[in-house]
Amino acid sequence: MKAKAAVFLGAGKPFEIQEFPLPRVEPEGILVKVRMSTICGSDLHTWQGKREAPLPIILGHEIVGEIQEIGEGADRDVLGNPLAKGDRITWTIMASCGKCYYCQMKQLPQKCLYLFKYGHESCQNPPYLNGGLAEYIYIRPGTGIFKIPEELSDEEVTPINCALATVVNGLETIGIELGDNVVVQGAGMLGINAVAMLRERGAEKIIALDIDQQRLKFAEEFGADEVINVNQTNPTETLSLVKDLTGGYGADVVIEVSGSPGVISQGIEMLRVGGRYLLIGTVFPKANFMLDGYVVTTKTITIKGIHNYQVRHLGEGLDFVIRTHNKHPFNRLITHRFNLQEVDQAFALSASGQAFRVGIVP
Repeated sequence: MKAKAAVFLGAGKPFEIQEFPLPRVEPEGILVKVRMSTICGSDLHTWQGKREAPLPIILGHEIVGEIQEIGEGADRDVLGNPLAKGDRITWTIMASCGKCYYCQMKQLPQKCLYLFKYGHESCQNPPYLNGGLAEYIYIRPGTGIFKIPEELSDEEVTPINCALATVVNGLETIGIELGDNVVVQGAGMLGINAVAMLRERGAEKIIALDIDQQRLKFAEEFGADEVINVNQTNPTETLSLVKDLTGGYGADVVIEVSGSPGVISQGIEMLRVGGRYLLIGTVFPKANFMLDGYVVTTKTITIKGIHNYQVRHLGEGLDFVIRTHNKHPFNRLITHRFNLQEVDQAFALSASGQAFRVGIVP
């Protein structure tokens, strides 16, 4: 039996539908039928040529799937729930060895020396099916797997193993305290999830910034107290608005999830003395920015960056959606759907900014 996949061959080239043999399932491996994959910002960066990828490659790492075959020893998820054919699952964006310097000594399994990232590896060699833009995907040993409860839809779950889990890691790393005033720079999928989680974690005032009014509307629906369209204000006016909304002091925390290095220096200016700045969105090379070290020093600013997450962060993200999916319209964030043969159109639409999140249903 073979599976079809949309293969990326390089920036500016159309995707090519190819067939691959289904892999033999090894111990602790799982063969999964893809139900939905969504186009993440990092997928777009690769498609646009902003970041290199090992070609040929099957992109897509935000995925929900249905178990087709389970290898020996893979019959339970991270939480101990039994797994069986037909169960829907989500899983970590990466497989880690669990034994190396970063896995064991530094508790950074997402930086494992032998890291394997779904949707980021070449499909040239077995088991081939490494990404979400395919009918099937092979889940390797060392991946954190979670069974999905029936009450959650595919639309609610698909993006959580990248955007939401990353936000969980970010908020933990920067330290959100009860009563914090927080600015979120960017109201894409990362920003919307950040707003929702900040609301639950007791932030006092959440201010969302973006250039797109529809995204800002989503931010309000997910709990933002104030939204600012930075296309309608100049940087001085934006800074003044943030100061006014935070009692004249500035924000306790600013979170960069826009993917635009140009907003970072202004985000630092928005902080109060002793504030914290979190970098999440700049996940492509040469995302350079200018920063005045005097400002960072004299304002005693803390700056932290995070990339991806650990297994427990995905578990916390899934639990958050289970608890709040009747409160927040997660299912509306995937605004367009395409099939596997329409991947070129899906990426073009996603890059145009006219869609919030685009889903591929093989």
